[in-house]
Amino acid sequence: MTVVPLSPDSPASHAVGVDFDLTVVAHQNGWQDGRIYGDPIPGALEAVRRLMACRSVFCVTARHRRYHPAVAAWFNRHGIPAVVDQDPDRAYWTSDGGRLLVTNKKLGAALYIDDRALAFTGDWGAALPEALRRIGEGTDPAAQPAADVPALTIRQPWLAAILAGDKQVENRSWPTRHRGPVVLHAARALARDGQADPLVRAALARPGAPALTTGALVATARITDCHRDTGCCRPWGLPGLWHWTLTDVQALADPIPAAGRLGLWRLDPGQHALLHRHQVAVLPVLASR
Repeated sequence: MTVVPLSPDSPASHAVGVDFDLTVVAHQNGWQDGRIYGDPIPGALEAVRRLMACRSVFCVTARHRRYHPAVAAWFNRHGIPAVVDQDPDRAYWTSDGGRLLVTNKKLGAALYIDDRALAFTGDWGAALPEALRRIGEGTDPAAQPAADVPALTIRQPWLAAILAGDKQVENRSWPTRHRGPVVLHAARALARDGQADPLVRAALARPGAPALTTGALVATARITDCHRDTGCCRPWGLPGLWHWTLTDVQALADPIPAAGRLGLWRLDPGQHALLHRHQVAVLPVLASR
């Protein structure tokens, strides 16, 4: 996650851009000839005021300029002083008298808040499939080739607890910037600490608990977050480690024998072929969920 602190050497760091429709104001009935008919989205006005207390906030909207005075008037009616951008050469916004600017320019900013935005974290391998999913193209098998989906080796029975739906955090001594699909691989060696863990034992004691498969690709999932321990994610998140959040865990129809590796690693062509053969739907799962 990129953090842009306030800096006198960075004009962009002094501003925050906020979208209007579906971010500040409800827009549930679609376009209504420019009429602003919705109520403020819960918490939006309070959030804008909080941001204005520490940064120069501007509202960037795709609405035509002829509607900008109506947007500014809407903010004013709700107690937030606002003006319309009249400067054709404006590149940054420094609040004049604590007012919000209504503009259609993508001005320099420390942050943009938009209901349709996709945060880019430096990894196009994760950003591209998510972008395709959001525009309705995510089910195309070409959206993200299997070769671009990394694998992660996890020892049993920790992986079984993940497959059971109990454990949603994988503990690592190192962080990852990857966000998106991942293939889960069961290591050949068992983890003795996991076998003795009461949480794991409880998860595997339930009817229908997953088998302790080893030395194989067993599931697909998504890495949606990675953060250092702050006393969070208990009881599965361990102190002093990085917590990887796993969601959308889908067991493969049949395990695929494979040797594991350290870190995030790539499947070979033969493993790709078996992945397709054992689960025809794996690419839609990987690219669109």
